[in-house]
Amino acid sequence: MGQSVRSTFFLRMTQDNAKALVRIRELAEPYIESLGLSLWGLEFGASEGGHAALRVFIDGPDGVDVEDCARVSRQLGTALDVEDLIHGSYHLEVSSPGLERRFFELSQLLPYVGGELDVTLGAPVAERKRFKGILTAVEHDALILMCEGAPARLPWNQVAKARAVYRFETPEDLKVKARKKHISRDKAAPSGQE
Repeated sequence: MGQSVRSTFFLRMTQDNAKALVRIRELAEPYIESLGLSLWGLEFGASEGGHAALRVFIDGPDGVDVEDCARVSRQLGTALDVEDLIHGSYHLEVSSPGLERRFFELSQLLPYVGGELDVTLGAPVAERKRFKGILTAVEHDALILMCEGAPARLPWNQVAKARAVYRFETPEDLKVKARKKHISRDKAAPSGQE
């Protein structure tokens, strides 16, 4: 029963969890910034083994490496032990947000205008909770996605989860790009020269 209660604590966002996340941010952010990195986001969840987990996502101008994650994990782990903000056992996971990163704040979306997003809402908008499309604009309180040929305005306060969708180029995509590059090079060369 004890493990079940602990996992439930982490999986549901309560006032206590929200207060803990604020304090964890206060502890983590100055140290992370001193490394020339930024705190991308925090979330409570479950680890692969089903145990409670605190996930800390860090990013930097050139990304992050394993050593960056290890340094933050050691420092934050010690601070969390001293502060005793998380009751019971848990896993601390520090990582990069990755290519298909989750967005925690509306302002994080600005550099991703023109990219594809997958958005889940807490309550339906236009009778839908799930939207996938191209981010066309970010307003002060909402994001605009082009979904199935029509714009959808999604208020940020209703977004439960938003993440980037990364499309890997297939071998066929690479061939098409190479052909286009070759054709444009041929057109750019003065006639009689190659």
